[in-house]
Amino acid sequence: KNTCSGNQTCSNGSCGNNCTQNSYQQCSGNYLYWYDSCGNQQSSQYCSNGCSGNSCSNNNCTQNSYQRCSGNYLYWYDSCGNQQGSGQYCSNGCYNNSCGNNYNPYGNCTYHAYKLCQGSNIYWYDSCGTQQDFYQNCSGSNLTCQYGLCVSAIQPIYNPVIPPVNPYVSHYVIKCSADDLYWYDTLGAKTGLYRSCADANSCTQDTCGAAKCSNTLKCDGSTCVAGSPDYNTYCSQGNNNNNQPQNTNNVSISFFAKQDEGSMQWQKTVQLNANGKVYFMISVVDNSSAQADNVTVSANIPQEVSSLGNLQINGIPLTGDIVSGVNIGSIAVGTSKQLTFEGKAQSFSNQGTKQATATVGSQSDSLSINLTGQQAAAAVSGAQTTTGFWAFLKRWYLWILVGLVLLFLFVVVFRRLSSNA
Repeated sequence: KNTCSGNQTCSNGSCGNNCTQNSYQQCSGNYLYWYDSCGNQQSSQYCSNGCSGNSCSNNNCTQNSYQRCSGNYLYWYDSCGNQQGSGQYCSNGCYNNSCGNNYNPYGNCTYHAYKLCQGSNIYWYDSCGTQQDFYQNCSGSNLTCQYGLCVSAIQPIYNPVIPPVNPYVSHYVIKCSADDLYWYDTLGAKTGLYRSCADANSCTQDTCGAAKCSNTLKCDGSTCVAGSPDYNTYCSQGNNNNNQPQNTNNVSISFFAKQDEGSMQWQKTVQLNANGKVYFMISVVDNSSAQADNVTVSANIPQEVSSLGNLQINGIPLTGDIVSGVNIGSIAVGTSKQLTFEGKAQSFSNQGTKQATATVGSQSDSLSINLTGQQAAAAVSGAQTTTGFWAFLKRWYLWILVGLVLLFLFVVVFRRLSSNA
């Protein structure tokens, strides 16, 4: 007697294997093996490009070529579009083929910043205004959804202030970089050239500091060569002061501003809201007994006023940068010149009072700019002023009218019954 064991069966007087050959394939390292239906390893094949998904990888496919979201999971894919690996679970959701905790369209979005209603449902929103996941449903007896809250439909509705969206501003502030003035965005990144500090005079040392260009004449050979055209023009005997201010010791300067373009009243203190405009005026007067020549005027403006333009002198457009300084020519004895220009603020977070200063020679004058922060937030807050008696009338006036009509009908019917009696 012989007993057949394991996967063997007895057939035609002998023990034989009942497993199906080459039933399936499975990877083991860089080898692809055939297995029979009983799980016994059989022949193998070496995969030169690796073994994945129980098959040899395609020779033309690049592994881990890109990532793509599938639900809340982030998967790697090869260049042929085959999904690889087990995927990464994104606890904050998967957006734009990256996990939610890395999804910042403006670089500073806060996850689950506030809640808002969509019909009777409440959803989370990030600080950049992007709708996120579901929070709560307000369906039910006498309930309604208002400003991200489930409130009673018969109670006065509370209007909370909605957090403002955090916008991205490309041209937010002007700063020096490599002796030139550049625009920087709200994230602190350089976004473009504002103004080159190099002038047409090769004898000047062109530098940038405190968000202003400086062009200092040097006649010591460190800039232009002696005998060159610029040296002969600006540095030769009798000409080395031609581009320097003359007789500015007795020149006075006054600096004013206003909020309303149409106003005739200039002030020493002005209020500036986010995204608002401010208008500046610099008055320069020659109080000396001699004419002042080559008078240069500059202004130091707070960085919250990020855009300056429409520069004019006595109503005539003037080219140049008031921050770096502009030459307004000569001022006769006892006369004056007025420089006007505009400033525009972008969004800013700091509130308080900043100083702006105008300078001519050794003289200067200042004014105050009160920064009042976000204008939009203040407008939402102001919507809550309708309260008390008027709010009561606004809500219940229909019932009051019905009550008055019923009272009138009661009086008429009562008088008729009394007269019939």
